[in-house]
Amino acid sequence: MKKILILLLFMLLMVGCGKKGDIETEFMKKLSDSKSYKVEGMMETFYNNDRKQSEFLVYYKEPDLIKVTIKSLENNDQQIILKNENGVYVLVPSVNKNFKIQSSWPANASYPYLLQSLAKDIANEENPIRTENETMVELETETKMHTDANVVKQKIVFQKASGLPTEVKVYNQDGDMYIRCVFNSIELDYNLSASEFEVDESLSYARLEYGEDGLVFQDRSMALPAYLPENTELDSQSITKERVVMKFSGDYGFTIIQELVDDSEEVSSVEEEGNILMVFGVAGLLTDHYVKFVYEGIEYTLAAQEIKLDELLRVASSYMLNEGK
Repeated sequence: MKKILILLLFMLLMVGCGKKGDIETEFMKKLSDSKSYKVEGMMETFYNNDRKQSEFLVYYKEPDLIKVTIKSLENNDQQIILKNENGVYVLVPSVNKNFKIQSSWPANASYPYLLQSLAKDIANEENPIRTENETMVELETETKMHTDANVVKQKIVFQKASGLPTEVKVYNQDGDMYIRCVFNSIELDYNLSASEFEVDESLSYARLEYGEDGLVFQDRSMALPAYLPENTELDSQSITKERVVMKFSGDYGFTIIQELVDDSEEVSSVEEEGNILMVFGVAGLLTDHYVKFVYEGIEYTLAAQEIKLDELLRVASSYMLNEGK
């Protein structure tokens, strides 16, 4: 299999470098020359006046092994996005579950925590807006957060001394901050074993952090979302002890399924087809007809015949606010 990510980077570098400044040319060359890397940082995801903070850790090993661990600062819950020779996965260690996703991630969009994504966006931008001082360079480029997303803008901040990024700020269509990633450390040519990218080993290792009792979510409850689109109301609901199905009608009709997911000694595996996206700091799945994610031991599925993603993401994100609990 070809080294897809690195080959793409080389091609973009050859085509675009004549139009680029020193800092972006240096960054892309450093990255294309590296056989692996480790990145540690902090991610902030914004929703109206609220924000969620997470730590992230990225491992990359050529040709195209990638592992992204995103850990909440609120409750130590985490998700792992993993790509190996067998496919793409989203792992949820707290409930011992993995989703295998038929997806071209990460080539299908841009992700501010992945260095290849930043290099790709820079190479594709003919005339990035540049701001600099004695120590830093800021580049403004276009970006897309998932396959079907509208093009938005991002600002990538580089340290001149290292030639590497220190911060990425992504803005939504209204110009508001959507995601901010701060890179605390970047280590190129980091020594990584291929076993780091194995699904079972990654799940087992992550679960060790929770101790013998696992990660316990107190007072789990399935409820109405804190946000609904305008002229939309609850039409019907079906309630059991472990599952709630809510159907909404009005200007935009959709269904919300909430299901309690209990920790299990046996790994639960599901295969899906779609794209990975962030739901207020949580790794989720986007398909043609639904958005799915697991948060604090509850699996949420928001389904509709026609996906209005901005609206569904606002509904989904509202479950992570205090008033939505």
